Amino acid sequence: MRTKLLFLALFCVLGSAYAQMLPGAKPITTPMADSAGNLILMDFNMKLVGIKDANMPFSVFNRRPLMVYYFSPHCPHCQKGYGGVQKMGKEYEQKGLTSIAVSVGNVGKRDILMFMEQQNASLPFFQDSEQEFGKKYGDGYVPRLYLISPDGKVTRYTNTDGEHLKDIRTDIDKLLGISK
Repeated sequence: MRTKLLFLALFCVLGSAYAQMLPGAKPITTPMADSAGNLILMDFNMKLVGIKDANMPFSVFNRRPLMVYYFSPHCPHCQKGYGGVQKMGKEYEQKGLTSIAVSVGNVGKRDILMFMEQQNASLPFFQDSEQEFGKKYGDGYVPRLYLISPDGKVTRYTNTDGEHLKDIRTDIDKLLGISK
């Protein structure tokens, strides 16, 4: 088990470092589309399991501006980035944005709870237990941040460090109709 955790941590570090070197590492500011150019919409019927409230369906977040932090509890970049994302989510909560965190599906609930405790997490947490979210919207790397518009359009961001959060804030302002 320890070897698997070390491998996962190494994979997260190297994968994130590689992804940030790619030409597309800047935030995508347009909604995701498939190879034919069709917009990819969020499937609010997929099975995500609530960590503190297992009965809360993902569908309760349908038709509202939503920010999703997709992470692995063992990923150092995810651990580092969560605090800024949570702070941003709380800041925009009163302006109409709902924020949640979704863990990759191949970790145990205990690991997610430890992450939540270490991060003093206050966002609702879910687990991608069927690994649907990662398959539909992921690119194989974590952490990833997603903004979902009320009509279901998905925008994925590949970098959640402090510098890139400014760009994401601009997109949140647009999503919420906030003029600066």
